[in-house]
Amino acid sequence: MRIWDINPTDHTVIDPAGRDCPIDPMSGQPKVPGSAIVEPPPSVAAREAAQAVNGDWRIVPDWRGHVYWLSDGTRHEIIELGVEPPAEALNEAPPRPIDDLAAQALSRINSGYQAEMGQILNDYPQAETLTFDKQEREARQWQAENSVATPYIDAMLVERPMDKAELVGRILAKADAFTMASGKATGKRQRLEDEVKAAFEAEDRDALETLSW
Repeated sequence: MRIWDINPTDHTVIDPAGRDCPIDPMSGQPKVPGSAIVEPPPSVAAREAAQAVNGDWRIVPDWRGHVYWLSDGTRHEIIELGVEPPAEALNEAPPRPIDDLAAQALSRINSGYQAEMGQILNDYPQAETLTFDKQEREARQWQAENSVATPYIDAMLVERPMDKAELVGRILAKADAFTMASGKATGKRQRLEDEVKAAFEAEDRDALETLSW
């Protein structure tokens, strides 16, 4: 006499070949364990499984491990017996909305721009960067007419003893270098932004997925 052990988790057969039923040593009769069944499991087709229910076999859908997507882009995986993909299920992820692709491209570009600008200003504390405009304005005014008042530069010279002309020259050199680097980075960001807009209007998904800083 053969029996088939049932998996307590999903109630499917553990070994389709079954095993010999153990014998009760007292009575000498077969003793069927409570977790086994005496009927062999039925044959099943693809995506089906035999499940023991109240001592009888029932054929149920078996899509466990199957992954599908819905039109909203959500990914789902079936992990239980008896569950089938819905009629509207897709076998692969649907294309992302083109608006999302454009937004993600702009986000990558803006992040790159912020990182580059941050690198340019990395050597200066934020509080000092807030004075750049004032330093440059006074330096250019003094360079044009050295009799104009330059209270901020004069205050700097109290703690930084050097010739005023030298300090003005250093301020202007840094200002010019910052203007060049900042202008190039800003121009690049605006060019890439224009490319994103053009790709969006042309519905060029490949371009939108690859555009970056």
